[in-house]
Amino acid sequence: MSRPPISRWLPLAALALAPLAHAQLLTDAQPKTVQSVLESVNHYCSGCHKVPPFDVMPKSGWPRVIQGMADMAASKAGHEAIPADVVRDITALYVGSSPASLPRLPHFTRESSPLTFGMTELGEKSAVPLILNINATPLHDEANPGFIICDGAGRKVVLLQKKGRAWRETALADIDIPLHTDVADLDGDGYKDIIVADLGTFPPSPALTGKVVLLRQLPSGKFEKQVLLDKVGRVTDARAMDIDNDGDLDIGVAIFGGGDVGELAWLENLGGGKFVPHRILKVTGALNISPVDLDNDGKIDFVSLIAQQHEAVVAFMNKGQGSFAYTALYRGPHPMFGSTSMKVIDMDGDKDPDILFTNGDALDYQPDPKPYHGVEWLENKGDFTFEFHDIGRYYGTAIADAGDLDGDGDTDVVAGSWLNYWDDPQRQSLVWFENDGAQNFTPHAIISRPAGVVALALSDVDHDHRPDIVAGIFELDLLGEFVKKDGADEAAPDTAKPANAALKPRLILLRGERAKPPH
Repeated sequence: MSRPPISRWLPLAALALAPLAHAQLLTDAQPKTVQSVLESVNHYCSGCHKVPPFDVMPKSGWPRVIQGMADMAASKAGHEAIPADVVRDITALYVGSSPASLPRLPHFTRESSPLTFGMTELGEKSAVPLILNINATPLHDEANPGFIICDGAGRKVVLLQKKGRAWRETALADIDIPLHTDVADLDGDGYKDIIVADLGTFPPSPALTGKVVLLRQLPSGKFEKQVLLDKVGRVTDARAMDIDNDGDLDIGVAIFGGGDVGELAWLENLGGGKFVPHRILKVTGALNISPVDLDNDGKIDFVSLIAQQHEAVVAFMNKGQGSFAYTALYRGPHPMFGSTSMKVIDMDGDKDPDILFTNGDALDYQPDPKPYHGVEWLENKGDFTFEFHDIGRYYGTAIADAGDLDGDGDTDVVAGSWLNYWDDPQRQSLVWFENDGAQNFTPHAIISRPAGVVALALSDVDHDHRPDIVAGIFELDLLGEFVKKDGADEAAPDTAKPANAALKPRLILLRGERAKPPH
């Protein structure tokens, strides 16, 4: 997703740079020292994001990135914001000081894993698997697992349910690009409704295609579609929460947008199916909006993972009457960090909310998998202090969830990759990180194919008191129509079924069994 222009809503600081490869740079006008070019980097770059170290990208990627930043700054300012000779000098510095290639991460294996996983295909197949979200929420039958599926290729929200031994899908509504769902009885009639965040379009774009859609459940069990918000930037999340503390459910909205379009907002519930939008903060790149009462004052706060140049986990404290104070709980080390997902969950069993999050987006300018991609968590230490902990490095991490997979009483982590070296059969689309009980994690392979997972949910499908994994397949190569290594974004891919194309699994179930000791 492309980086937007300058935004000054977060305080930013430059990083220490790696050792320089050259002592002097030359322009047509006069010799430039490394120190003078570094001063230009800090002057022109640190105003909108942290100064990136040289080694976060190979040499081949820097010219396009630096020119892209200059073009964005010019677009924002309405004139040339970074002189052409300065762009040339900065490019020379970064190309000369960066490695030809980035180091490769080791492979994950199954050798030491206490669990082995069997895989079952679920539901319908597709020529174009693009499952974007899985919500493990039963709508009708609490005894049997149910999953609400966001299908980007089918442009629909479906309900996947187990009926006896068979799994069946029921289409609930047509949605352009359904990215997330939340389930709540929004109108208080005793029936569970579904709030859908509609991205509207796949390509990074400032187009006002986003929507918030309510699927209101009727007594018949059918769903009535109502658009609550439209003509906004691309919507990534919409959650039910009583923001104004008046006893009914409002909706918090994350609008990722694109370019300089984007915001965090909320829809005030006026009753009778009427909602009024209010802006919380104008900012691009919001990936989610997760409700949680961080200060135990009875008012719902929320936490948001904000990507783009911000790369920050931000807490928004509810001050009442729709007013929020915000503070960054964590900032990524550099603007190429590539934040992808976040979940508020108690990771260490101390009954306060921690934050599990991932980074694995490299689709800006140089889309190779990066060795700094992976899974991490923020430990809640109290008094709004959160301590960063690494779980593991994993190429193109798109999603993570946590649960006690091996039944030993602590919280393990499952993660999926959407961007990887898929020509290497040892690269994994799903891995799990075993917790030793002291929050030290050991990675284990689960599956290498199908390739590409951006949606997963943990649920005890077989009632053995341990969570199973339901994962959705997302074939990232289909996005190659508009994410190209050599440059220009193009129109969104046509996700219609190609003629004579082989059908592939969209959804899979993985059950973990205790590994048998060798004889």
